[in-house]
Amino acid sequence: MTLMGIDGCYGGWLCVARQGSSITAFFTPSIAAVLARIERCAVVAVDIPIGLTDQGPRTCDLIARKKLRQPRGSSVFPAPVRAALPGRTHTEASDLHQRADGRRLSLQTFGILRKIREVDALLTSDPTLQQTVREIHPELSFTVWNANQPMQHRKSRPAGRSERELLIESKWPGLRTKLVGQLRSCAYKPDDLNDALAALWTAERIQAGAAQLIPTDPPRDRLGLRMEMWA
Repeated sequence: MTLMGIDGCYGGWLCVARQGSSITAFFTPSIAAVLARIERCAVVAVDIPIGLTDQGPRTCDLIARKKLRQPRGSSVFPAPVRAALPGRTHTEASDLHQRADGRRLSLQTFGILRKIREVDALLTSDPTLQQTVREIHPELSFTVWNANQPMQHRKSRPAGRSERELLIESKWPGLRTKLVGQLRSCAYKPDDLNDALAALWTAERIQAGAAQLIPTDPPRDRLGLRMEMWA
């Protein structure tokens, strides 16, 4: 069975898949485009909110921010409430969000709203897929990977890339260089690949029964999706 780590990036999704001892990377414009691969997967770990409240923050986001501490805690963007999903502009989505929740929608969260919609449509059409598709947050994964110590630097900075890539190299020597070659024609940033590899690391832990689940007894949203994170 295949394990997969997925990170959203400009124009689509960067995917890293492990089958046996072989790990490959590819780019896809949509989650729907990897449906056939997902059906063959044991675990798909994706960096996107799954399960949305009607009002108020998700418990898993609050716990993740507390575990990451500042300044890394700010990397966990507040998940939108479900009422904001139809918004196609920041103003429209923010107005919908404020009517339902009393809070405006941040630009950072709006930046991933289309991808949240995409994954939400996939899972609400078949909630049993959540047995395979699990939400992760790369910064939480890297923190657990780093003996529960948050990364010292932002992932977009050279020092931040270096500290994350040291963890990746310690587990998979030479792999990242190989994957960069496979993705030569794709549009992505270096930290997108690092985040996808963090997601794959967590997928391996989920399959092995070693991953942390937050919260330990996750609530469900009104459509039946669990609001949780794995690391």
